[in-house]
Amino acid sequence: MARIAAFFALFCILTGKGLAAPLTSFSLEFVHFLGGQSGSWNHSDPATEHYDRQCLDQLNVFASGLENDEMWASNFYDSWGKVPAGLLFGNVYELGNFDQCRRARHSHHYGTTSISGQHCTLMVDASVLQLPIGPIWYGVCIPGVCRPQLVGQLANEFFKTREMRVLNDPEMFCYRDEEKKFSTLAIVTIVLFSCYGFVLLSATIIDLVYKWTHNVAPSNILRFSAYRNVLKIFETTSKSASKTGTMDCVNGIRALSMLWIIVNHVHDATYGLPTVNGVMRTEYGNSYFGVLFHRLGGKAVDIFLMLSGMLVTMKILRELDRDRKLNMVQLYLHRILRIVPAFAAMILFVVAFTGHFGEGILFKAVYQEGIEPCRTSWWKALLFFQNYVHYSEMCFPHTWYLSVDMQLYILSPLILIPLWKLGRRFSTVIILLALLSMSCVFTTFMVNEYRLNKAAPVGDGQMPNKTYFPTHTRMSVWLFGVLFGYFLHRTRSRSIKLSKMTQLIGWTLAAAIIIATSYSLKQVYTGDYTTIPLVADAFYESLHRSFWAFLVMWIVFTCINGYGGLVNDFLSWTFWQPLAKLSYTMYLIHIWIQALVVVMLLKAPVYFSVMGVFTSICGLVGISAAAAVVWSVAFEYPFFGLERLFVRKRD
Repeated sequence: MARIAAFFALFCILTGKGLAAPLTSFSLEFVHFLGGQSGSWNHSDPATEHYDRQCLDQLNVFASGLENDEMWASNFYDSWGKVPAGLLFGNVYELGNFDQCRRARHSHHYGTTSISGQHCTLMVDASVLQLPIGPIWYGVCIPGVCRPQLVGQLANEFFKTREMRVLNDPEMFCYRDEEKKFSTLAIVTIVLFSCYGFVLLSATIIDLVYKWTHNVAPSNILRFSAYRNVLKIFETTSKSASKTGTMDCVNGIRALSMLWIIVNHVHDATYGLPTVNGVMRTEYGNSYFGVLFHRLGGKAVDIFLMLSGMLVTMKILRELDRDRKLNMVQLYLHRILRIVPAFAAMILFVVAFTGHFGEGILFKAVYQEGIEPCRTSWWKALLFFQNYVHYSEMCFPHTWYLSVDMQLYILSPLILIPLWKLGRRFSTVIILLALLSMSCVFTTFMVNEYRLNKAAPVGDGQMPNKTYFPTHTRMSVWLFGVLFGYFLHRTRSRSIKLSKMTQLIGWTLAAAIIIATSYSLKQVYTGDYTTIPLVADAFYESLHRSFWAFLVMWIVFTCINGYGGLVNDFLSWTFWQPLAKLSYTMYLIHIWIQALVVVMLLKAPVYFSVMGVFTSICGLVGISAAAAVVWSVAFEYPFFGLERLFVRKRD
């Protein structure tokens, strides 16, 4: 009955008998309204009066041309959005024809001024229609001389008579002919990248010449050889025996975690794209399948944090056992050269050139939110503390993880040196720190009444800033990884025997974690939050990351001790080794590729389908992997070599 009533209300509205003026005639009425403002609009700003006068005059010419059935005016109007079909099915997007509008041109008969098309998207509040829909997105094509602010003012004057209003800032959604010159930053970047590219090319040629003459090039040349570094990326080693110090299964875990992150981010983008069948997208998002593929992807970051704690612990403890001291310079230099060059190069490239890649409905909005902050916050990102300051100005928001990981890496000697000296006695302190981190999340949820369900009230809107980005709320899995790394280090030379009953219990608990996490995930994110107590959300958010880390620890433990079976065979497959080596650069650049190709260049609504989502995932994985090869060869592997050179000279 509710759907029938909604349909009847929509029918009445569209036939002019409902709550607002007829939507079907909206476009023509808006054109005539704009054309009639030439003599009546009040110019409040003398600085823009000249341009506004030109705009209103050209709007008048456009309206007159359309009334006289002139082809050029019809072409302009043809590119406008009309009333979208399927409003009740979630299609609130009628963006018109973006390219048709941007190519539209006309020189009117009484002057030499050319009228060029400017495409603007207006998000119109449709609450007056009393329908279960959000704002309606209309695309309009107006003369390029018109300021977006004036477009918004005129649109609001028009919609005010219909008890509607424009919700967005047209400045972020208008596209006209604008000369795009290379900025000083872009020119400097071109010079720097060209010089560095010449170094890589020269080193590669020298390496190949030496190889052709059956000689070996100097090591300083080989470090920058693209040919040699590509071979390193795709070089694989056969599966090693258990307890040899090589954990082959970690390659598979790293590679799959990176793919999982991409799956998660593709779903994030899918839910934010203009879609003609929004109802189907919502149904998928609320299904078990949709929730698991989307929300479980967030656990991949916690897997990386756990692995980071495990690996840094094993590395530092080996050094302490060998040298009885820790080389702090080498420790931190290794991390800086591992992380910073590729990250800094990405910031420089993206900020300098993204604006020249094209235009689309969401181009300016996404650029303003995700890339523009890097112009002022790049140093916070490269100093790795942006997860604690000015969250709205975070340079590439997905790199919050790098800040967390670097901060924990810097602090690791404060934990690992006492652990090495005191052994199990200090492990209690680490456990207490992990529990304190988890309790911070729990307390923050309870005090601020945060809920994970999107339908619930958002409270102060600071949930990610208080519980997702900060290091002190994410460090529990890293600390558990430290304890696990300590355990693996202490048992590295011992053969650990597990009875079949112990294995059965372990794998049963692992399966229970997967089932419990998946079920509770579906409930807290899509269930009726009014029937789910607040404490359930608080417990879930504070516990699920650590339980997932325990699951991965069990898998690693069984694999390296010879009890992994088919799981170990799969994770130790040599296919994963190149992807594992590319995981860092893929993590860095996949978001920019996705934002540019999938979102920023979008010019029309998309049709949602599950197959389409996974096609996008496959495409993004392929493109990101290819780009990551280039980025690793250029900005990651050469600096590994420089690190070893520096350490040798110091020694």
